[in-house]
Amino acid sequence: MKKKSWIWSLILLFSIVTGCSGGNAPQAGSDAGEEPSDNPPAQDAVTLDFWYGWTGPEAEALEALIAKWNSANPDIQVKGLSQSDYQKQLTAITGGNPPDIASQFGQNVVPWGLRGAMMPLDDYIAKDGVDLKDFVPAALSTSQHEGKTYAIPTAMHVSMLFYNKDILQEAGYDGPPETISDLKKYIKKLSVAQDDGRLQRLGLWPGMDAYTFSYAFNGSFYDEATQQVTPDHPGIQSAIKLSKEIWDQYGSDNLDRFSSGLGQYMSAQNPFFSGKYAMTIDGEWLPTFIKQYSPDLNYGIAPIPYDESNPELKNSGNVTTSVFYIPKGVKNPDASWKFIKWMTEPEQMAEFTAALGNLPTRNSAFSNPLYEDVPGFREFLDYSGSENLKSFPASSYANEYMTEFSAQYDAILRGTVSMEEGLDKVKAKIQPLVKW
Repeated sequence: MKKKSWIWSLILLFSIVTGCSGGNAPQAGSDAGEEPSDNPPAQDAVTLDFWYGWTGPEAEALEALIAKWNSANPDIQVKGLSQSDYQKQLTAITGGNPPDIASQFGQNVVPWGLRGAMMPLDDYIAKDGVDLKDFVPAALSTSQHEGKTYAIPTAMHVSMLFYNKDILQEAGYDGPPETISDLKKYIKKLSVAQDDGRLQRLGLWPGMDAYTFSYAFNGSFYDEATQQVTPDHPGIQSAIKLSKEIWDQYGSDNLDRFSSGLGQYMSAQNPFFSGKYAMTIDGEWLPTFIKQYSPDLNYGIAPIPYDESNPELKNSGNVTTSVFYIPKGVKNPDASWKFIKWMTEPEQMAEFTAALGNLPTRNSAFSNPLYEDVPGFREFLDYSGSENLKSFPASSYANEYMTEFSAQYDAILRGTVSMEEGLDKVKAKIQPLVKW
């Protein structure tokens, strides 16, 4: 079975999660972005190893902030290392040789925190008076569980609809689809296929972000009252039916053949940049990538289409985050906290997220003038204020849940299992983990 089409589905399913560019990352001790220090390191300086998942230009932006910290803090020197293999993080922590500071994705925080891999930060937060009310609630919720805060979210990721204005105009559309019904019509009209079914262009990749569209149908993945996972919630089923209906119009063979010729995401050959997709669902970092790889692309950004039978669900979406945390077993947790606190203060948060084209997680950072030059920031900022944004429920089994759901979602789209059978498999595998 060909898998490239599913790789693109995963990009959409978890694109929100990554927001990270490729390329060669600065290594530990790199001088990327560094300036001469007026305060050389003290002889008895504490050295902190900081493992982060960003690479390429995004890593360079982070290294510039590390250099800024090191220049102002000769007694605490931070040594950055781009390390996107998160299993290595966990292995280092469980092996008793953790980095002093690390980055992670929000969906991993609670599972790792409950397993003791992350230090709770609440005592530090209280001691230093960090105002958690300044954080966007949906973003902060990814780092908290049962009254404990295991990480500080530094960037927030939300998906919106991107559309090629020229392609839509050629098809007779003067704007993006607003409702789910509109979306289905647009996809059919904007897709181009040969007589034998071979695709030349897709209106939108049919393996759409199931989480974002589940929330557009008011779906829920967990019932707190009954303590039951609910992958078979009617809203989730509606989202899967939408993708399945579009998928079946073209068929797995044609979609696999088409996806095998698509260019790399982080390049000018990205299928949206090159016109292979008329529309795409992607995160707030995409305009920055468009500016870098396809500056002449005539595109627009719009809300996720809503279910016309439930207009109160306009501007729905899925929130994910990138976070900083202190691993269990570090030798100088006080020093690690000082750096994390500094990195997540509004000024540094704005400097970092503006460079990446990400959304900050603190309300007080939104007004920073650095964002004035970030393409697409205004659209995503306005969208981030929606009351209909949700995040996947934080739990010790979140990773297992998302992995199994994604696998069965793929199987349902490809027709190897029915929707009822696939979602029953998810529930049967994940529900026993609820009491873990």
